Amino acid sequence: MIGIYGGTFDPIHLGHIHLIQSLLQTKIFEKLVLIPAKQNPLKSSPSKIPETFRIKMLEASLRELNDPRVELWLGELKRPGVSYMKDTLQEIQKDYGSDLTLILGNEVFQEFPKWKDPNLILNLANILIVERTLPFCDPHPILKACGIQDGELNEGTLFYANNSRWIKTVKINALPYSGTELREQLEIGRAHV
Repeated sequence: MIGIYGGTFDPIHLGHIHLIQSLLQTKIFEKLVLIPAKQNPLKSSPSKIPETFRIKMLEASLRELNDPRVELWLGELKRPGVSYMKDTLQEIQKDYGSDLTLILGNEVFQEFPKWKDPNLILNLANILIVERTLPFCDPHPILKACGIQDGELNEGTLFYANNSRWIKTVKINALPYSGTELREQLEIGRAHV
């Protein structure tokens, strides 16, 4: 199974690295693919750090991590305009096949009804909700807000009614890092990433 972990990584920080290491320790994934976004459609402004620097920071972090199961995929940065996950998943299937699991923090999953074509996304990939800073969110009302028919709940996994895809939650002891807070600290010269 291939884990898909997208974000602006503006900048990548120890919280991201800790999450990556924690996910690898679960042994759920044979590979984790990091996908830096060009422009998140739910954010009003583009990344403050230029793409070239974000790529260099991601590459340096992956060299330090030194785990061949973690790869960087730059497809979103090559497309013009905003990044839609439905397009990314369709494109990434060409390189990695269809056994994909989209990794989302529970705070990001709560925004899922605002995403472009969430039903298609759930047809293209499983979803692993990572419980980090916010308490567990029940996926049922979020899926209903997307117009997605609930599936069958079995041992903590919600199986999607229309196909063999699933939604599962995993708890990670998150580190207290936030990209927003780090950018604010960088602006005043006091960040430790």
